Amino acid sequence: MSSTWLARMADSMGQSPLLDRLESAASPLIERRSDDDAARRLDGRTLFGLAQMISSHPQAASFLSRRPKLLERIADANGATLAARARELEQLPADCSTGDLEADLDALRVMRHEETCLCACLDLGGVVRFEEVSYFLSVLAETITRRAHHLASFGIAAESELAVIGMGKIAGREFTYHSDLDLIFLHGEGSGGTARVGQRLISFLGTMTGAGIAYAVDTRLRPSGRQGVLVTSYSSYERYQSEKAETWEHMALLRARAIAGEIDGASAVLERVRKPVLMRSSDPWDYIAELRERVEMERAVDSSSTFSLKTGRGGLMDVDFLASGGLLEEPTLFFPPIPSVPAMLKTITQGARLGQLLHDYRLLRLVESRARWAAGRAIDEIQTDPVGLDLLAELVDPGSSGEQLRLDLEAARLRIRTAFGSVTEAHSIEALAT
Repeated sequence: MSSTWLARMADSMGQSPLLDRLESAASPLIERRSDDDAARRLDGRTLFGLAQMISSHPQAASFLSRRPKLLERIADANGATLAARARELEQLPADCSTGDLEADLDALRVMRHEETCLCACLDLGGVVRFEEVSYFLSVLAETITRRAHHLASFGIAAESELAVIGMGKIAGREFTYHSDLDLIFLHGEGSGGTARVGQRLISFLGTMTGAGIAYAVDTRLRPSGRQGVLVTSYSSYERYQSEKAETWEHMALLRARAIAGEIDGASAVLERVRKPVLMRSSDPWDYIAELRERVEMERAVDSSSTFSLKTGRGGLMDVDFLASGGLLEEPTLFFPPIPSVPAMLKTITQGARLGQLLHDYRLLRLVESRARWAAGRAIDEIQTDPVGLDLLAELVDPGSSGEQLRLDLEAARLRIRTAFGSVTEAHSIEALAT
């Protein structure tokens, strides 16, 4: 059976540049699981996705080889699996305690790895759309954060419940593989114990155990950044946003959503704080253009051999800033409950040019996601060497070439930067509608 299964995977890959990696990458999976009924049942796009997954990230084969039930789930999966599992995850209780904290933390990490493995197989096999993948990875991260928050709160007599606010990608449910969790922490009246809960939550998510880490956590978007306190009261947060916050902090505020703990109270605070920001008309575009230029100069790595998908010229940050800046410019009563970049832009403008911008934004996010899967970590820079680009192109669009991917990315980044320049020069998001 082992040679048959390997041959079936190889046949599913056709002339993929990843094919040369398949045999060595798949060896632990073949050795342990080749006689499983699930191995016999795998076929079609799911079999192709499995072959692509382990060839691009060999550690996945070793992980999967020790989890026969996960292999069965993959064999039984179809186009509706991720959406159904996302609904299940959202309904899971926050309380996952068994009384053994170390085992509970490992269980969170195993959950993350198992669900991500299932997702990657369906993703790379083209069984589900990229938007479903991003949504699923976001729901998974929220579920694990809720459970980690419950564990972190156990045994601490806090005066009020900690509210966990997701920022950026997690707020908009635009997670990709290996995305960090950008979080801030708020609390109601009485702060006793909440800082300890916040510190434990960061540790419970980010500390390395035998099962790896759950998620890296970044809390630098809290009021006053690294110099600010870790946990802020609702009232202090409202005062800060209304009296001291800079424009970039209002931009970040627009991509904020309560995801764990005291969700209702925190959501009400966010709505109160956002309302005056959304209802006043301003012209933020000179500030945004200057901020974007500074970020590009300080953080982007663009050269003949490397380019930055997020911070580089025509990168994801251009589109992110257009969405936030447009909402600062145009007064609006409506705010999307899930503040993704596309949802924010569609709130304030329409037209063919916006459609092209969102198409290019999607390509950059797709490339980022697949590059992170292959690297096994969060990366922003893409290497443009022919071999690396060919492998990445196969993950992005099976059968395509690295040269075609390079040309597509160059064209997309040029269009994004042109759109960004048009808006900042016109001082109006409506430049996207023309």
